Amino acid sequence: MANPNRTDYEGPELSGPGILWINSKVTDPASLPVDKFTRWYEDVHIPDIIAARKGGIISSWRYQCADAGRAAPYLAVYKCPNMGFIQSTEFKSIPMTHHTLPGNGPIHRFADFDARFLKHVETWSSPDAADGRTATLVSEAIEPAADLGADAFNEWFRSEHIQEIAKLPGWRRTSRFEMVFKKQNKDDPDSASKITPHFLALHEFADGSGVVPASGALASFPPQPSAKSKAVLDGARKIDVAAFSFLRGFGDVGTCWVDTEEKRV
Repeated sequence: MANPNRTDYEGPELSGPGILWINSKVTDPASLPVDKFTRWYEDVHIPDIIAARKGGIISSWRYQCADAGRAAPYLAVYKCPNMGFIQSTEFKSIPMTHHTLPGNGPIHRFADFDARFLKHVETWSSPDAADGRTATLVSEAIEPAADLGADAFNEWFRSEHIQEIAKLPGWRRTSRFEMVFKKQNKDDPDSASKITPHFLALHEFADGSGVVPASGALASFPPQPSAKSKAVLDGARKIDVAAFSFLRGFGDVGTCWVDTEEKRV
C-alpha cells in the first residue's frame, strides 16, 4: 500500500491462497476520533482494496476485540485467492490518504496497523460449519520455542491442539496460516528485535459465550490445555491470542477464508 515509510514485500514470486491479517488501533483520537476512523476504514479503505484489481482481494471482514484492554482492538481479515497480488503495482498503489482524513492524511499519522500477509496451510471444520463468518473469532498467533521445529509444531497442532479446540462449545472451523511477510516502519530502530509469531490459526465459533470469559480476555486457549499442549504453549517464544466479535463484511461475504477442501475432526 502506498506509504513510502513502510516496507513492501520483495521476496520470491508468490502464489496460492492466503489472507491479509490487519490489527489496528487509533493513536491520535483527538485528531481522528474512532467513528471517523471507522468511516474511513469501511467506506474508503476496504472498498479501495477490493477495487484495486478484480479477483485480487475479494472479501474483507472487520472485527472488534472482546477484551477492552487490548491495545489494538480492531481486526480486518482479507481473502486473497492468489498471494501474488501483494506483489502487484495495483496493491502497492492503494492510497493511504483521503480528504476525509485530517490534512488528507496519510492514515499512519493517526493510526497504527500491524499488517501481516499469510499463506494458507490447512483447514478443519465441524459438520455444522457453513460458509461466511461466525459471531466469534479467536485469533491465535504462536511463535514456538526455538528448539521446536516446524515439523514438530505442525504434528502437535494436528494431533493434539485441533482435537482440543474442536471439543469447545460452538466450534465451527479452524484455518491455519504461515506468515509470508509483515509490513514494518522503516524508521523503527527496534523492528528487527520484535518477535512476530510465524504461525496463525483462526478459530471460528458460532457463539463465544462458552469459550470467552465475560472480561473478553483469554488467559489460556483452550481454557484447560492437555499436558502436551501446555508444554508447547508455555515454552513458546510469543503467543498472541484474542477473541473478536464480528462487525461487518465487505465484498463476497458469503465465502470462507480460503476455497479449499476442509478436514473433519
